[in-house]
Amino acid sequence: MDMNKTNSSIDENEESLVGEVLSDDEVREKKQAIAKWQHSPVGFGSYITKSNDLIQRTKYSLPRNEQKVLFMLMSKIDQKNDKDASKYYSITFNDFAKLTGVRTVDTTYALNLKETIENLENRTFWVKKEPGSKVYRSISWLQKGSEVDFDKKEIRLRFNQDIWKDIAQLTSNYTSYSIEYLLMMKSTYSMRVYEIILSYDNGNRDYGYTNGLVFQPVNDEILNKFSSKRDELTGYKYKKFNIDEFKGLLSAPTEAERESTKSKKKKDPASADKKRFDREKPLSEKYKTFTEFEKNVLKTVKKEINEMTDLWFDYAPARKRGVRKYEYLYIFIKYKTKAEMRDVRSYHDRNTHDDEIVRDFRKKKTQSAEKAAQHITEPFSTDILKMKYRKATTEIRNKADYASYEDKLTDNEKNICNDIFTYTAKILTNTNKRDQAEETLDSLNRIIHDNAGLKTWALGLCVKFTEMFEKATERKSAQYYRTVVYNDTIENSALIIAAGKQKLASLDPAGVFKFDMSVFEDV
Repeated sequence: MDMNKTNSSIDENEESLVGEVLSDDEVREKKQAIAKWQHSPVGFGSYITKSNDLIQRTKYSLPRNEQKVLFMLMSKIDQKNDKDASKYYSITFNDFAKLTGVRTVDTTYALNLKETIENLENRTFWVKKEPGSKVYRSISWLQKGSEVDFDKKEIRLRFNQDIWKDIAQLTSNYTSYSIEYLLMMKSTYSMRVYEIILSYDNGNRDYGYTNGLVFQPVNDEILNKFSSKRDELTGYKYKKFNIDEFKGLLSAPTEAERESTKSKKKKDPASADKKRFDREKPLSEKYKTFTEFEKNVLKTVKKEINEMTDLWFDYAPARKRGVRKYEYLYIFIKYKTKAEMRDVRSYHDRNTHDDEIVRDFRKKKTQSAEKAAQHITEPFSTDILKMKYRKATTEIRNKADYASYEDKLTDNEKNICNDIFTYTAKILTNTNKRDQAEETLDSLNRIIHDNAGLKTWALGLCVKFTEMFEKATERKSAQYYRTVVYNDTIENSALIIAAGKQKLASLDPAGVFKFDMSVFEDV
């Protein structure tokens, strides 16, 4: 089945069906289904367990690295034996490095580690005070008092006792899922959507529900609604969500929903510290149209869930007749077969970095050359967001391997490349537009991963700017060109990379610039 075809949309007259938590009796059978997944020969990795209340009735958005640290921490809870809510759970420095991509040998490692743990300690999520209420209260994930032990090389953290009942000693109304699926994901939205889906799924059990409480088998009525996707959706299950409510699960509540907590915040001396963590707008405000939501969230979620997990995932928007705005989101899922799960296992194996290095009996490159090649292909750490823009410019220039082709460029092209590095650095270090900076960082790291560095990206933008300047009658502002760099990096990177490859070939017809892929081969 082709999971990449354009999604269908429909008009409909029915009202939205909002999901609710299963009863204890109903979830006992769900628990048995979950146990089958955990002991399946095609499953792998440690598991996270959360109550469905914690998954379905909370609103939050965590940065990717902090989300991964939290997942790793939750996977260490022994559901049967852990009864002490004040218990410390530890993560090794090596585990932290794997989660965040920051190497233990980096000079900034200790600072990055401390800041990540401090930030996570201060993060809160929002939970409804009671079912059906629009009043939310904030709860922190962790207790204060986290420890970083440089002798034992481990981090020790404790969960907030207010959430202990939702993550430990669970016997009903909960969801368990593999941590390995999530740790490979680059999008925090993919992680969150995956757990939301499972919390509403009933495993292989058909409860006969027709009220939208859980995922239900796709029937003829649904196939007729989405006739253009009939062949693709056969064998799937579906659930219908209100789009705005679904967006709400992926971000903090709106200011109106948090209104009742304002008076408490004025009395809270730590409120100023907490406010700096609320910089991200709710998705209902950030991506107001479905097109924006699909482009920036759903497409990535679909790609990562389909590549990295035990699910096939698809979606389609729906609206009422006579209404232009899409109001509902149909989500479709199907569990993968054993053969398909072998492909998932292979994907994880290919994309998991091995920390062990054995002797290479081939002729080695010089140590400095190997180190330079490794630096070019490693992702940026989040430290670049805190740098002065001049230092960030140097980092970007190095990732683009600029020294290897600088002497092949014209003077005009050299000036353009240096401007591109500067514009990009100013985007990444702009503290007033942190969302834009983080989006750019994620996109650059994706480009580095897919293209062994930023060389073709830099040359592609150089081609674009050269053509722009040739056609322009006058130069525009620096802000305009920064916007061009941002948009093309976020939205049109594939076209930029293609242009960069052509430019690289024209600079190096004899193959001088061929990258030595042997540094990525198994030893």
